[in-house]
Amino acid sequence: MIIEFIKNILFHFKKNKYTFSPVFIIGCGRSGTTILGRTLSNHPKIKYLNERRDLWHKIYPEFNIWEENVMNSKLYANEKDYCKEKSSKLRNLFFKEQVLGNATILLEKLPINNFRLKFLQKCFPKAKYIYLTRNGLEVSRSIEKRIQKNNWYTGNKFRLLQQHFKDKINILSDQQKGMWEWKLSMDQSDVFFQKLNREKFIHLSYQDFIENTEDFLRKIFEFIELEINDEFLEIISQNIKRKNNAVTNTTDKKILEIGGEILKQTINNSYPTF
Repeated sequence: MIIEFIKNILFHFKKNKYTFSPVFIIGCGRSGTTILGRTLSNHPKIKYLNERRDLWHKIYPEFNIWEENVMNSKLYANEKDYCKEKSSKLRNLFFKEQVLGNATILLEKLPINNFRLKFLQKCFPKAKYIYLTRNGLEVSRSIEKRIQKNNWYTGNKFRLLQQHFKDKINILSDQQKGMWEWKLSMDQSDVFFQKLNREKFIHLSYQDFIENTEDFLRKIFEFIELEINDEFLEIISQNIKRKNNAVTNTTDKKILEIGGEILKQTINNSYPTF
């Protein structure tokens, strides 16, 4: 209570020296968004919010899909879910994190935001986006492992995915579930970024990030207008590498059916087409 009071006092006196500058990392879970966020957060002018669900749920409690006891929980959100008063409070919470972090940029990562992009755009009209995509076969295998550890579809998440996206595909295996979620996520982000002004976002693939780390980090820092030098880039890039072998094929025809054309593009590292 006392700590929060002190934070509010500091925010009140410091906020006029800062401009709220939110940047959202967008990408399906298990696409490399965590390592990208952590890498970028090494910059002293970035305040990084790594899946700070508590901030979202404080203002929009219905966005909590990870606990069973939440009334009317909501996975998908668009501009119709926007509330001027509540969103003003949410922006204020985010801005406070930026100011108290003495940062020029507020960087946020929460994979479920792939299903809330139109809401984000309405709530944070001046936001920029870093759009990260990855080979869907690799993502689905990674999600499969998480499902088998019983820490992926907690709360109401899977039920809400089924409820909102009423696909008629018969999903049998955990990897097929992972591919299904990846494809739903990709469909949402693909439509959004196809229509968004190119000055508002930058896209990179996980493969490019791993293989050409310094070049792509340089592009990102230019995009968010933060100064860097070669030594800094070399330091933050040195531990970026693959933990597992690349996956480029599968014998599961259902996986290929679910993934469709976008899956082929991500396997070949030819996505996006815009």
